[in-house]
Amino acid sequence: MTKLSDAPLQGAAPLLTRRPSGHVWAVDVVRLLTFSAVIAVHTLAYTQDPGNEGVNGMMLLLQFGRDVFFCITGFVLVYSTIGRRVSPLPFWRRRFPYVVVPYLAWSLIYYAVDLAIAPYPAFSWHTLGMDIVDGNAFYHLYFLLVSMQLYLVFPLLVRFVRATAHKAGWVLLGVGALNVAWIAALEYRPVPAGTASWLWNHGYEILPTYAIYVLAGCYGALYLPRLQAALRLHPVRSAAACLVLAGTGVAAYAWQLQDYIPRIAGSPIQPIMVLTCASAIIFLGLVGTRWADGPRRGETQVETGSDISFGVYLAHPLILTLLLNNGLSWSRHVVNPALATAAALLGTVAGASLLSWVARRTPLALPLTGRPWKRPVRAPGTAGSTIGSPIGATAG
Repeated sequence: MTKLSDAPLQGAAPLLTRRPSGHVWAVDVVRLLTFSAVIAVHTLAYTQDPGNEGVNGMMLLLQFGRDVFFCITGFVLVYSTIGRRVSPLPFWRRRFPYVVVPYLAWSLIYYAVDLAIAPYPAFSWHTLGMDIVDGNAFYHLYFLLVSMQLYLVFPLLVRFVRATAHKAGWVLLGVGALNVAWIAALEYRPVPAGTASWLWNHGYEILPTYAIYVLAGCYGALYLPRLQAALRLHPVRSAAACLVLAGTGVAAYAWQLQDYIPRIAGSPIQPIMVLTCASAIIFLGLVGTRWADGPRRGETQVETGSDISFGVYLAHPLILTLLLNNGLSWSRHVVNPALATAAALLGTVAGASLLSWVARRTPLALPLTGRPWKRPVRAPGTAGSTIGSPIGATAG
């Protein structure tokens, strides 16, 4: 099988119009590291004192997860449709079940968890309905709500991306400027009165807030050989850019501490996140490309991890909540805070991974992991052995 990483560094086409053969292994690594960062952020947020300036600074650098998720989603959607016409109805029929079904399932699960741990539980159809409408059944489900919006507009978006691919830099500059202005308004302007207040209160649940990251991923899919070639040819410069961008983000965080409490100064929706996310994308690209170009040690584990990663994302707050309610929360530590963080992180990763791995092999795979049931297939002429059907990268 020809690897994408085998493409020559020089003379690569400036724009992909036909999808190369082979699996893009670097994306699997990027996806795993991004999910790990998200779990680390949530673990730190609930096991460490929210007033700790150092912890919040660390969280700022790890908050790239939500934005890189949308970058990956845009990348995968465009890459998987290169050279193909995207018809709205077939696309929606194929894609929406993989996000709508798990969204509804986990909204119900987390609503039930809230009732179970509430001191005075009271079931309410209105509350449940509003949780489903605005993605607030639990703190991470907004991602699926925004993904639905992306799927809805993608047939038009991909046409725009293809038509403007040769002007991608200018488009990203323009959209980036608008995005930064919008995020700055969300972060620094008071919530307006009237209907506009909805946008401020739900800004993190709407697609335009993440437009620059989605478009960066979309264009990145078309320019993948060039981007990978640049990372291979200029690893030192790329690493230096990572450090400068991340350092600027930390400096901005320190400056904001003069006026804001640490948790607000390190907010994941603020203009400086554009720079820290750019730093993270370059770093993840370096790591993923280098691994894919090498002997790919641990390939089986990486492939398995990528396969269950969406299920891990969906389940990890459930496991983390169970651990927090049993002595690991920052407000009720029974062990040293550092040990509580380590135990919560390892326990959450292990528990959510196991749950997702098992669910992938049952009829509940779609609602619990957002993936089709990975039915074991008995190899011809053998007894007792099974092989799993290969599943490519999917958005989310």
